[in-house]
Amino acid sequence: MLSLSRRQIAAFFAPKQANRLMLFEIALFTFGIIALGAWSNPKDPFMVHLPFPWLWLAPTILGLRYGTLAAFGSIGLISGSWSLWDMLSDNTELFPAHFFMGGLILSLIAGEFADVWIVRLKRVREANAYLNERLESLTRRHYLLKLSHERLEQDMLTKPMTLRDSIMHIREAMITGVQDPSALPHAHALMSLLGQTCQLEVASLYPVVKGKIQSQASASIGTAQELVVNDPLLSYALEKNELAHLQSADLQDADSRYLVVAPLLATNQQCLGVLLIERMPFLSLNQETLQFLGVLLGYYADNVKLVPLAMKILRDNPTCPLEFASELLRLERVQRESGLPSSITAFVISDSPHRQDIVAEMVRQRRQMDIIWDIHLSDRDIIITMMPLHGNAAVTGYLLRSQKWLKEMFNANTFSEANVTPYTALVNERPAADLLNNLLERCLVKQQAS
Repeated sequence: MLSLSRRQIAAFFAPKQANRLMLFEIALFTFGIIALGAWSNPKDPFMVHLPFPWLWLAPTILGLRYGTLAAFGSIGLISGSWSLWDMLSDNTELFPAHFFMGGLILSLIAGEFADVWIVRLKRVREANAYLNERLESLTRRHYLLKLSHERLEQDMLTKPMTLRDSIMHIREAMITGVQDPSALPHAHALMSLLGQTCQLEVASLYPVVKGKIQSQASASIGTAQELVVNDPLLSYALEKNELAHLQSADLQDADSRYLVVAPLLATNQQCLGVLLIERMPFLSLNQETLQFLGVLLGYYADNVKLVPLAMKILRDNPTCPLEFASELLRLERVQRESGLPSSITAFVISDSPHRQDIVAEMVRQRRQMDIIWDIHLSDRDIIITMMPLHGNAAVTGYLLRSQKWLKEMFNANTFSEANVTPYTALVNERPAADLLNNLLERCLVKQQAS
């Protein structure tokens, strides 16, 4: 119990973001301590003559919780209360300037301490949110890779396309053409693909806007009937935010028109739509098909969120991987909202006897979180490395490590001796597309000029 109470006290005094409750706490703490002083000694309600300045506990605590603004607010209420007490009573004391000045300095020190830590905590939360999103995305990609390897040669008679072919088909469809932004983009292409790979006979795809399923289907296969909003299988899938079918443990006795209900969930668990399957072959309704269906819908949902933002980058640079473009957009948002730096380093390897070996070693030297985009041209190779949440210090270390192994492996003391030219860029408030285009222009044009 003692340790629990300590944690609660520490959490209470921890710096917090300003909110509506702050105004209530400022008034309550300030007037409460003045009322306590007036109750204990009506002639000295501000406790000026006591050995310890108890009055300044209120603005100090408020400054520790909410920062300098809360401390100023409390001191303002105290000063106003002194003026009101001086006018309404027969007070003959002069205004205690030193007493108030000391309290002001103490409260502002506490407020400044809280302001610094509030900024630090915000940066840590932004970094953790980005890392959690990255981890969720990597987990989905690893699962996707596992399924694609296991099923590369399976079901070729019943499925004309493998999982990898299906994913490439979705990606190609998503980055071409223009669609209505209010509806699910390329829904007909997705339904056609699902009909071939999962042998759907009657199915419909409905968009979900602000948590509500729309009555008009974006695409359908077969003669689908009207939407039943209160269907138990549909309600269960939307409530649990997961794929559901009639053989689910909690739906054994449910009377549903649908065989399978599959929400379109992006990496951040936002539901963009729902697939309702009314009829499909009995032998196709198995665990492998449902896994295949869930992976395709998840990949499509991620592309719905990322591709519209990455379209400018992909149009300007058709060979740019979607992963690279989407990660650059995420890092731009993180830097804009919290100031956390990220860096991009590009190595231009000119034609030399060790060109292929240098390229292979640079790809091998990448760190776990780094993302690489390699560009192969006739007279050079360009290796672009994105380093999330790392600034100039990480770039310097990366360049020094690269120079070290170039010397050890190819006996090149400098980058120029190995025919390697480094370029760097810092992810800042500049638009991601302009930043990447400028870096590529430097890699291609400046190298030609040299």
